[in-house]
Amino acid sequence: MCGIFGISSVTDISKTLVEALEKLEYRGYDSCGLSISQPTGDFEVRKGAGPVQRVSVEERFHELEGNSGLGHVRWATHGRVSRINAHPLLDSYGEISIVHNGILQSYEKIREDLTQKGHTFLSETDSEVIAHLIERGLKEGLSVQESILHTANPLEGTYAIGVMTRKEPGVLYALRQESPLIIGISDDFTCFSSDPLALGGLTDQVIWLQDGEMARIDHGSCSLFKINDSQIFQRSPETISIEARAVDLGGHPDFMTKEISENGAVVRATLDIDDSKIDAVVDVIMNSERTILTGVGTSYYVALMGQYMISDLAGEFTPAMSSDEMPHMVPLRKGDHVLAISQSGETYDTLRALRLAKENGVNLSAILNVDSSSMAREVDQVIHQNAGPEICVLSTKSTISQLALVLRLAIRLAERKETKSAAEITQLRQDLSELPSKLDSIATGDHDSIRDLARHHSVMRNWFFLGRGIQHGLALESALKFKEVTYCHAEGMSSGALKHGTISLIDDAMHTVIFLPGEDVHELRQHAMGAIAEISTRGGKVICFQPEGSPAPEPCPESIVESPASGQWTLPLLQLMQAQLFAYYTARALGRDVDKPRALAKSVTVS
Repeated sequence: MCGIFGISSVTDISKTLVEALEKLEYRGYDSCGLSISQPTGDFEVRKGAGPVQRVSVEERFHELEGNSGLGHVRWATHGRVSRINAHPLLDSYGEISIVHNGILQSYEKIREDLTQKGHTFLSETDSEVIAHLIERGLKEGLSVQESILHTANPLEGTYAIGVMTRKEPGVLYALRQESPLIIGISDDFTCFSSDPLALGGLTDQVIWLQDGEMARIDHGSCSLFKINDSQIFQRSPETISIEARAVDLGGHPDFMTKEISENGAVVRATLDIDDSKIDAVVDVIMNSERTILTGVGTSYYVALMGQYMISDLAGEFTPAMSSDEMPHMVPLRKGDHVLAISQSGETYDTLRALRLAKENGVNLSAILNVDSSSMAREVDQVIHQNAGPEICVLSTKSTISQLALVLRLAIRLAERKETKSAAEITQLRQDLSELPSKLDSIATGDHDSIRDLARHHSVMRNWFFLGRGIQHGLALESALKFKEVTYCHAEGMSSGALKHGTISLIDDAMHTVIFLPGEDVHELRQHAMGAIAEISTRGGKVICFQPEGSPAPEPCPESIVESPASGQWTLPLLQLMQAQLFAYYTARALGRDVDKPRALAKSVTVS
């Protein structure tokens, strides 16, 4: 997961380039760098390990001037996090500058062959071979364009590549294969980016590059070519709405709390989505032989919780599969339907699963937070959740939004299939309509109890998160948030599975969070409470999340966190928000960077 940006302009582009890197930083903040070209063709590369703001000061980005350049933010895959491995990367003579997002296969063999022919490599990355392959082509008498195409054609793996050379001042090349890339068009400049958000405030005229395509740009033109045969082709720009990334914290200390506080607002936006969008997906579910829900990471846990919703409300078995494993487990066929869930719409594993499904004639739907993403353009039906951009790497408000959307789908499917009475449907919709105000009450309420609880337990390094039924998915997602931002060991699982081996780990160094439903789901609640007794008997400490008004479990947990009373299917969203806050305050107590946790990037666009 890396972010790339390139621009050629009639005016100085240094400030624009740095601002673009700041917008792309959520895609990777291990290191960053830029190269800026002068009209003579000479260019200077400055880069370093660390976030954009720090490296920009240390490397004095503000001193650079030029009319064209490349920029890169890195999430390390090949090679350590270091200045030498940061992009842009150069060829042996410093005449070719490249940036790359993706992973190249069999690069070791290429590197070995080039080294034997006299090429000098400085980095440990797979990406550096690209610059050296272009260098070899130029030595063999090819033009810059011919050499780039000759280099790209046999490359195996995924890539979005930007190239700049001394031979062609003001000219940039951008190439795509299974990694997002978009061209921005304006009167005074042409640019490319791995994310439309970097174009916010610059232009709304774009050309989407597709797999196997290359763009040659300068300040006033853009030419498109097929990589496999070098044929030129035309594609008209589209006008899109690009929301500039908000940088105002609005009085919050960081973006994680700001975005958690917006949970109520994003659910309101979800409820405002036109019924026709919901019905379009419900129609496909009803007319398909089977529907599979898919996502990876947080989105998979949303799918898992959605499986419980749809099963209970609509009597429909829609198994949830992690998209990284779905191609290896599910023999899809024509007549099937896959509903994908993704915040970015660029998640590599989910895109790959969808593309393989499409080859088998499967109908595709998606719930997305970026309507200009690759996934939005490749599926048959899309629901844009309208949660707005997330700056914090951890997904919080978009997760709550996705769960509310899946619940809308489940309720509508139940109504269409008549698996619930009219009165039950009315109550479900009433619960959903009351959800935003209850989320707001958590946001504006007193956080002292959760904050104090987090501080008190922040010394603990090992955690279980447990639940039954839909709270099982809630436990998995809550554990993920906790481990992502605190760096503590946290396992989510069904509370019923605890006694099947894992209970051997219970001691005074292992704490447990358990999510209980209300009394309206009495049997499930009793099953879940059995785990509290099993843990307490062995000296373990338990923190219980349950709706207000519920009786205290027996034996009584060490601490109880109460959420606003709500319906069976909206309660988990309230508990999830409180779990997000618990993870946040624990991380703050430990001194973590909550917006940019180590080793993580928001959009996972590599395999």
